Amino acid sequence: MARTAYCKRCGKEVDAGEICPFCGTRLGKNAAHAAWCVERTPVKDWMYWNSIMRLLLPGTLAILVLVLLPEWISGGIGAVERLLSSAFPAVLGILLLAVLAMLLLILLAQGRELSDFVVDNRGIQETRYLPDPTPLKLLLRLKSPKLPEAGASQVVRLGERRIAWKDVSRVQLWPEKCMVLFYAPSWWLRIPVVCTPFTWQDTMEYIREKLGKKKKVKLPQSLTVQAPAAARHRKAEAPVWEEPEAEQTVMEALPEAEEVPETPEETESSGSEPLT
Repeated sequence: MARTAYCKRCGKEVDAGEICPFCGTRLGKNAAHAAWCVERTPVKDWMYWNSIMRLLLPGTLAILVLVLLPEWISGGIGAVERLLSSAFPAVLGILLLAVLAMLLLILLAQGRELSDFVVDNRGIQETRYLPDPTPLKLLLRLKSPKLPEAGASQVVRLGERRIAWKDVSRVQLWPEKCMVLFYAPSWWLRIPVVCTPFTWQDTMEYIREKLGKKKKVKLPQSLTVQAPAAARHRKAEAPVWEEPEAEQTVMEALPEAEEVPETPEETESSGSEPLT
């Protein structure tokens, strides 16, 4: 299990619980968390390319519109058709491929880095580190090329991203890659969390606990907290008002009397004389 707690008095990670097993200090509500670290290579990581494409493609579209719009205003649709039938689209495509090739070389030269993820009661946090930094690797990440002082830890903190549970509007699962995508708003990816097989279940429990009951958050079916079965059963079997049936009359309720044939004695006592 990756869920642990941080004891401020001991200054170290301890087993999750209400009390520190070493010093007996009461742990706060936000002390429990799931924390892990993964190694990532930007040139092989699709999420790095995803963040690049989300900026590169809209930028290319904006350039195309800025070129076509004056042509349409000045010469109409005919001018636009002539521009598109010229070498302009080919030149724009070559420039786009050149930019992609340059980005490929940059990501390749950046080398590997470390991502430290923390999921707790407050939200999700990612902190990126660069091990064995060099001036070139720092420059390619748009950081100062100044290296740590001699004797210091050879790890440079690159930055962090954080999102609170209240800001999450959509969650998407990528189980085959052990990845969870958090969106805020629902159309913009904020943090892609790369889990491990040992931290996947803990992350799912946090998401289900914090977001499973919120109707406004788009969640996979597996993370939605359903109403208790007994409550759903009572709701389904709620009594429905029905009009009472008309009561039967007394005569309808009574069984019909059977006819009994008359006996000869009863015929004579009736006083009727036989016809002659």
